[in-house]
Amino acid sequence: MDHSASKSAPCNFLSLLAFLIHYSLHSALSFLELDGEEARLADYFDVIAGTSTGGLVTAMLTAPDENNRPLYAAKDIKPFYLEHGPKIFPQKSGLFKSIGKTLKTLRGPKYDGKYLHGLVREKLGDIRLSRTLANVVIPTFDIKDLQPTIFSTYQVKGSSCLDAQLSDICISTSAAPTYLPAHYFKTQDNKGNVREYNLIDGGVAANNPVKGSSCLDAQLSDICISTSAAPTYLPAHYFKTQDNKGNVREYNLIDGGVAANNPFQMERLSSQPPTYGNLITILSIDGGGIRGIIPGTILAYLESQLQELDGEDARLADYFDVIAGTSTGGLVTAMLTAPDENNRPIFAAKDIKPFYVENCPKIFPQKRGMFASHRNRLNLLVGPKYDGKYLHQVVREKLGETRLHQTLTNVVIPTFDIKTLQPTVFSTYEAKQYPFLNARLSDICISTSAAPTYLPAYHFNNNDNEGNVWEFNLIDGGVAANNPALVAISQITKEVFSGNSDFFPIKPIDYGRFLVISIGTGSAKVEQKYSAKMAAKWGVLSWLVHKGSTPLVDVFTQASADMVDFHISVVFQALHSEKNYLRIQEDRLTRTNSTVDVATKENLDKLVEIGERLLKKPVSRVNLKTGLAELVKNGGTNEDALKRIDLTLENVRLMIYTLGYPSPRRVYLPIYKVQSNII
Repeated sequence: MDHSASKSAPCNFLSLLAFLIHYSLHSALSFLELDGEEARLADYFDVIAGTSTGGLVTAMLTAPDENNRPLYAAKDIKPFYLEHGPKIFPQKSGLFKSIGKTLKTLRGPKYDGKYLHGLVREKLGDIRLSRTLANVVIPTFDIKDLQPTIFSTYQVKGSSCLDAQLSDICISTSAAPTYLPAHYFKTQDNKGNVREYNLIDGGVAANNPVKGSSCLDAQLSDICISTSAAPTYLPAHYFKTQDNKGNVREYNLIDGGVAANNPFQMERLSSQPPTYGNLITILSIDGGGIRGIIPGTILAYLESQLQELDGEDARLADYFDVIAGTSTGGLVTAMLTAPDENNRPIFAAKDIKPFYVENCPKIFPQKRGMFASHRNRLNLLVGPKYDGKYLHQVVREKLGETRLHQTLTNVVIPTFDIKTLQPTVFSTYEAKQYPFLNARLSDICISTSAAPTYLPAYHFNNNDNEGNVWEFNLIDGGVAANNPALVAISQITKEVFSGNSDFFPIKPIDYGRFLVISIGTGSAKVEQKYSAKMAAKWGVLSWLVHKGSTPLVDVFTQASADMVDFHISVVFQALHSEKNYLRIQEDRLTRTNSTVDVATKENLDKLVEIGERLLKKPVSRVNLKTGLAELVKNGGTNEDALKRIDLTLENVRLMIYTLGYPSPRRVYLPIYKVQSNII
C-alpha cells in the first residue's frame, strides 16, 4: 500500500477520529499491523480531532516531518507524555510547598506553561494548520470575544487568517483555566489583514470534539452524536472506546434502530404526538439567571400574537411538542407547562416578567457598601454566594407536588450530576420509560438552577415503581447544555427511531419536519471585557470573580450555547432547512446587564428593555465560515419572524377546523405536510 501523505483517506465513507488522551491508542493501532510498520493513523482517517491534550496528540499524529510523514507514530505518544508530563506539571511536596502552591493558585495559574510552550514550539516549529497530513479539527475558546474558535483545515481554505502555526493552536487549546495561562497570538491573512486571538482551553467548548456540539461532557456528546446519526442513516457505528470503568461501550444505530447497553431502549412508551400535523415544534430557552427576563419578554410577545389568532386562553404549551430549558430556562419551562387545577398552565407567558421582577431581588439579595465586593470574594472561598433558601421556597410553593409526567406538553430540562460526573436530562419521554426520572418539577428546577459558586448543589431522592430509591446530586444544567435545543432534538430523534408509534415516519435527513425556536439570555461578546493577557495572570479567585463578573461561568455557559447554535445551524443549512430554525440572541450586553445575579430594580428594568428592543432587531444567523452571527437578508425583524410562526400555526388550526376536529390542539395528522418558512 502507498503511504504517501493525503488528506483524502482511502475509504469509501467519511471516517472521523476524535482523539482525547484517555482513549486507548494501543487498541486503535491493531488494524495497522495489516499494512506494515510504515503505516500511520493519518493515512487512514479523513479527520482527526482533538481538544486540549487531545489537540496536542492530534498535531503530533498529523504534522509532517522532512519526508512528509507524521512527526510521531502513535507508539511514541506514551513515552512523550511520560518524559515531559512531569516537567510541564512539576509537583511540589512538603507542607510549606503545598501551602505555597495553594496561595499561588489563588492569585495566578497553577503552572507558568513555559516548559510546555518551549517544548511545543521545538517539536512543531513553524508548521501551519494547512500543512497537516490529514484534516484536523482543534477547538479553542476566545476569552475576549466569548465564543468558540475552531481551527480546522477545512476552514483554512476559505479563511486564511485561521492558518495559524500548530504550536500556537496547541498551546491555546491546552490553556486550561486556573492551570495554565491564556495564550495570545496574531495571524495575517492573504491580504495582509491582521487577526488577534485571545484563547483558552478548547475543553470549555467541546472536550469531546467529535461533534463540535455544546456537550461539554463527553457522555452528553455521545448521546447527541448517536441520536443525530440515525436520521442521516450513517453507514457505520459511532462508538466511544471507554466508559468510566474502562469498559468498551458502543452505540449501534444501523438500519435506523437504536441499541444501547440498556435493553429497554427499544421499548419506548407512547409520548405526546406532534401538535401540528407532521411538523415537530420545539421551543428552547437558555440559562442565564436574572437574564431569564429577556426570553420571558420574547415569549410574552409570541403568546400574545397566538392569542390574537386563537383567543385569550391560548398558551405556548398548546403549540409546542417540546419545550426545553436550562437553569433559569428550566424554571420558565416548568412555569409554562405545569398544570393548574383546571389542567391549564399555571403561568401565562406574560406572567414571567412580573415573576422575575418580584422574586429575583429575594433570590439574589445584593450586598451594599464600601467593602461589598471584598465580602463577596471571601464568601466564595467558604461557600456559594447565595444560600438558595428563598429560591427553593418559591419554586416549591408554585410547583407543589407536580411531577414531570404531568406537564401539559413534553419538556426537556438538563442537569449535571456532580457525584457521577455525567449529565442527567429530565425529559417527559424518559420519565415514562424510566420511572425513577419522574421527579417533582420543583426538585428538577432547583437542580438545574444550582449554578456553581452562586447557589448550592441540590440533593434529592426519588422512587421508581418498584420502590427502589434513586439518588441525585445535581448542579446547574448549564455546565452541560446551557442552550438545550440540541438535547431536545436528540430526545425527539430517539423517540422516532425507537419506533414510537405516536410519531410519523421521518425520512433520512428530513430536518424540514422540525420547527425550532431557540431564545438566548444575552451575552457580552461585543464588550470584550476579557483578554488573554488579562486572563494569563488569573488564579482561582480572579476566574471566579473579576470586576463584578464571573469569567469561568461566562466562559462555560457561552461556549455551551454557541456550540449548540453552530451545530444546529450547520445541520439545518446543510440540509436546506435553515428557515426552520430561529435563534434570538442579544450579544451586546454591558458588564452589569450580563451578570446572572445583579437583581437591582435598575438592572431588571434594563433587561426588560433589552428584551423589548431585541424584538425589533433584524433576524440573524450564524455564518458557518466565521462562526459569527450575521443579519439575514430580507429576513425582517425577530418580531416579524415570530409573527410568521404564529401564522404557520394558525393555518394548521384552520385546516384542523375544516376537517371537523373540535380543537386546534393536540391533534395528530400524519397524512398532512405542513411547510414552515419563518425566516
